[in-house]
Amino acid sequence: MRLAVCSSKGGVGKTTIAVNLATALARSGRVLAVDVDPQDSLGRALGVVAKSPDDSLAGLLEDPTVEARSVVRREVAPGLDLIPSHPALDPVSLQLAATGGLTTSVRRALRPLLAGYDHVVLDTRGDLGGLTLAALCAADSVLTVFTSDPGSALGAARVAAFVEQQRAYENTSAVLVGVACAVWDRHGRAAWDVLGALEATDLPLLTTRVPLSRRVPGSALAKRPVVLSAPASPVARAYVALADEVLTASETLPR
Repeated sequence: MRLAVCSSKGGVGKTTIAVNLATALARSGRVLAVDVDPQDSLGRALGVVAKSPDDSLAGLLEDPTVEARSVVRREVAPGLDLIPSHPALDPVSLQLAATGGLTTSVRRALRPLLAGYDHVVLDTRGDLGGLTLAALCAADSVLTVFTSDPGSALGAARVAAFVEQQRAYENTSAVLVGVACAVWDRHGRAAWDVLGALEATDLPLLTTRVPLSRRVPGSALAKRPVVLSAPASPVARAYVALADEVLTASETLPR
């Protein structure tokens, strides 16, 4: 599975979902996490910061002659490798867009690496712009997220429409495999309202709900995914269950 984790806005727990899914999937196979966000949040969540553009996805996209394996960080967690991002990814993406090479850039860069991994998880920036499309083009599956914020339901619908639009344009063959609850507050009325709104659509709503937990910001500060730092906690178990559900959905959906 090559999974792009997408949202139409930031602040919905997308990167936390991505890093914990990647870590959970690595329990049973080799996983490559790819940070396609110039804010480099995925790498930071794993304690990795690229020292220069050349040491990141930005350098890999800017210079096609760079050996892809040279920017991979090995074993940032058990079974998990990482290609970090760098703020220079933003100007590099603009240069590629100007020459028509952005959409397929991430797919081209990752091609030499794919045989070495069972799964690839791509974390995107919190919008539906060119870099997100480049990640989508490199994926075969897409996951989006919602929270107790009513606007997040609309955001999930926008991601679904974006995926279908790009499939129609033949920019990607990726399929939306699920809409996941990133921060479930079972005591909050807003959470139930958002869930009800999504249940009234035909979006592929996943059953696993990741609960609101104080362990998540603590794990971010420790630069260690909660799946590793507190594996017996309810939130860690939810991430593992979500990884299994996403993988099953990806394997069973027609392409």
